[in-house]
This record gives sequence, C-alpha cells and structure tokens, in this order.
Amino acid sequence: MQTEFVSDLVIIDYLELLNSTVATSEALGISQSSCSRRYRAFSDQCGFNFDRIGDRYQPTSNLDILSNLRQASQRMRVRQAQMRFSRGWQMGEMNLPGLTRFGVDLDVRWMNSWRMLSLLEQRLLDVAVMGILEFQGMMTQSLTRLRLGKHSIGQSMMCIPLCIYELQLLAHTEHPLLDHNDNINPDQLATYPSPAISIGSAPMLMQALHAHGLANQQSGLTQYHESKWEGFAANGIGLSYAAPFLLPELMKRYQLCPVRYPLGIKDCLALVGHVDVLSDPKFGATFRGLLAEIQRVLGTTVSGLRWLG
Repeated sequence: MQTEFVSDLVIIDYLELLNSTVATSEALGISQSSCSRRYRAFSDQCGFNFDRIGDRYQPTSNLDILSNLRQASQRMRVRQAQMRFSRGWQMGEMNLPGLTRFGVDLDVRWMNSWRMLSLLEQRLLDVAVMGILEFQGMMTQSLTRLRLGKHSIGQSMMCIPLCIYELQLLAHTEHPLLDHNDNINPDQLATYPSPAISIGSAPMLMQALHAHGLANQQSGLTQYHESKWEGFAANGIGLSYAAPFLLPELMKRYQLCPVRYPLGIKDCLALVGHVDVLSDPKFGATFRGLLAEIQRVLGTTVSGLRWLG
C-alpha cells in the first residue's frame, strides 16, 4: 500500500487496533516516522487529542466528529468490498485466505469477546468471524435455536450464525487420563492443570468450565496464543479445549486428542458486525463469498459441527 493512498484516518484506526506505530507502519506500508508525524498532525487538525494514554492509543476529544468520519469510511469499505476482518480466538490458528478478496484480515485477536464487540461497535473492525457464546444475554434466542440469518445483539450490533459446535476436552496422547476415560468426573479433571482467562473476559465460558473442575490455572492471556491455550496440554499433564474443526491440526502440532468426556459447552461461530454493515445492500454478495470460504476451510462434514440452514 503506497503512502499517498493511506489516509490519516486509517493511520489512527490502525493505531487503536494494533497499539503500535511499528505494527501500524508495517501493516500500511509506510515509514514509522511518517506514521507518527501524520497521526499527530491529523489529531491536531481535528482536535482529537489522539495519543498514547496509559497502555494504549486513543482519542479524548471531538469523539462525535471521529465517530461520523469512521461511519462514512466504513460504509465506503463495505460498498467497495474492502473490509477489515478479524478471526476470533475460537478459530485458533485456522486461516481464511479467501478473505483477502473482500479486504484485509487483521491480527486483532483479543481473548475478551466483549472487547472484540467494542471494536466492531466503534467501526474500527467491520466483521469478526467469532464465537457468540458470551453474547447470549443480549440475544432473543438461545444458541441452539438459531438459524442462518440476521440476529440482533443489542441495539447496534448484529450477527449471522453459521455453525454450532460443542467444545472438546483435549489431552496429550500419552496423558494418564486417556487410560480410563470412560468414567471421568470433575474431581478427577480438577487434579490436572487447565488454562483459564479472567472471568471478566469470558464469564459464561469460565463458569461452564469451572463446573467441570477445569480452567483452574490462569494463562495470563489477553490476546490469543495457540501454544498457551490449546497447546497448554502439550506437556502431557495439562488439559485444554478446542472447537472440533481445530482437532486435526492440534493433533499434528501437539499430539492432542479428545478425551471421552462431554463438556456440554456449545458455541456458535458467526459473522459479527455493526447493524449498518450486515444490513448494507452491498454486503449480501460479500456474505455469500465469506460463507463459501469459511465452509471450504472448516469443512462441511466435520464431526461435532452442525452448519445452520
């Protein structure tokens, strides 16, 4: 991307998303000095008072003006099929290379689903392919009753559910639990370490895992890292969890396999975005392409994965 085609608005958007002038300059193909000079000049011109405050870049003034600029910019991205995507942590390291036909796949992968929703609501991201377990309280239907179509998440957000799956409990192929995995109980599971994130990041998931004696060791994760989440079980002692469509690669990389213990924790992979994005007339064609790509990569016949229709 050449410097003259990178707008100042895009620069401050990326700084909020990536929280680094180095990462932003690399992503946009501009020099770090140009990145710093231009965001400061743009902030001064518009009175955003945009700068690093505490541990992240953010504006503090004229937020209504910035919001309007971002709304107009997002509409242009949607109508030109040049959107900003992100893959939720539920997708692990699975890539969706076909997304590049419709925009850019940004490496913004917070373990906190609510933070991801906030980035979408602020129009910094356009669409996330992510699990929606944590948003059940804001939806009118339970996950198991969802159908393919548009569903509201509160007033300004929306999702298109794609497939339902049940979280799988994983262990290394040499884990002692696999020798007697027909009558396992939560007390047994609690004797082995398994990764947790803060309760505020994923209250529904953590509560469900705690009921099985799991999520008993804080991972310290705020952003997704496979080796510290699913790969936590690679040492042969720990346990971890993953969606069924991730199992083949986790077996190859970490020698992990499912434990015959039903967690009963269901999640739904969905396209999540602002209502303005998913309701835009131009999004329909993009959606068909996205759905085809996601089905191609995940597979339509994976055991434990039910595509919605």
